[in-house]
Amino acid sequence: MTGSDYVLTYQLHDGAEVAASFGDINDRDGCDISLGMYQINLGPITQEVWERIVAKFKGKLLA
Repeated sequence: MTGSDYVLTYQLHDGAEVAASFGDINDRDGCDISLGMYQINLGPITQEVWERIVAKFKGKLLA
């Protein structure tokens, strides 16, 4: 992670805390908005959903 990365933290449906970093603030914000829209329209955010949406916005999963 570099000084210009933007981090998004999220709590999955099972209570697990996850995080991802993004090189662009717009990608981070787009990912956050997409997660919210997914949850409202399609259901809970699982690890699989989290990984798929983070990848869509060029994010890097953090341990």
